[in-house]
Amino acid sequence: MTRTYGTMAYLSAGLLALAAIVFSGCDQKKSTAGGPGATDPSAKPPRYGEADNTFNLTASSMSVKQGDSAQGTIGIKRGTNFAQDVSLAFQNMPKGITLDPSGPAIKSGGSDAQYKLTASDEAVPGDFTINVIGHPTNGGDATIQFTLTVAKKDSFTLSMPFWTTALKQGETKAVSIAISREKQFDQDVTFKFDGLPKGITVEPASTVIKNGEPDAKFALKATDDAALGDFSIMVTGHPTKGADASHEFKFTVAKK
Repeated sequence: MTRTYGTMAYLSAGLLALAAIVFSGCDQKKSTAGGPGATDPSAKPPRYGEADNTFNLTASSMSVKQGDSAQGTIGIKRGTNFAQDVSLAFQNMPKGITLDPSGPAIKSGGSDAQYKLTASDEAVPGDFTINVIGHPTNGGDATIQFTLTVAKKDSFTLSMPFWTTALKQGETKAVSIAISREKQFDQDVTFKFDGLPKGITVEPASTVIKNGEPDAKFALKATDDAALGDFSIMVTGHPTKGADASHEFKFTVAKK
């Protein structure tokens, strides 16, 4: 009976030790301590609080849209005797994402460092794991990971009459440009017209769809000697920020 109990106790202790090792490994994969107390690579890195001269970093997940910026914070948990500056380096940044400032730092006595991530219009959407390395004045580096989500920008599409507009030399025709907005897109959109043939003008020259309006109207005007034939021009909508959207517009000019 005693032997059975001893064996059971031995197995239980072994399982607890194994669980502790696995749990510790999971922690270390996401975050490791740094500082003078974490300089021996052969030793188990101390957890925060086990050594007064170590530090740990903290970070939260972030989300940014294409063509936009987002603010982030890297925090620090300092041991009692750790008062050094810590410079920060970001690794595995996805294409199209820039960091400002390029080398943020947590100053001695400071509790965090602020930074900004900016996504270009061409930034690749998806979820990315960013590694942050904290390098103290002396001692070992600390690491932390966080998830960066790059989302597609709120955008818009244009639509023009699906039939070909016809006008004669010396004539003016009214045409509408409609806009379809994604949920968060609330910008004004200004238009330009490329490829206008001889004798054809657009009025007003700078057509605008205001936020909240479903479309904009413009006049297509042909002079008495306007070029004859079938034409196709490109209408481009330019928002306050973000990428342009374009749509082809076809029309025919006949003799008066």
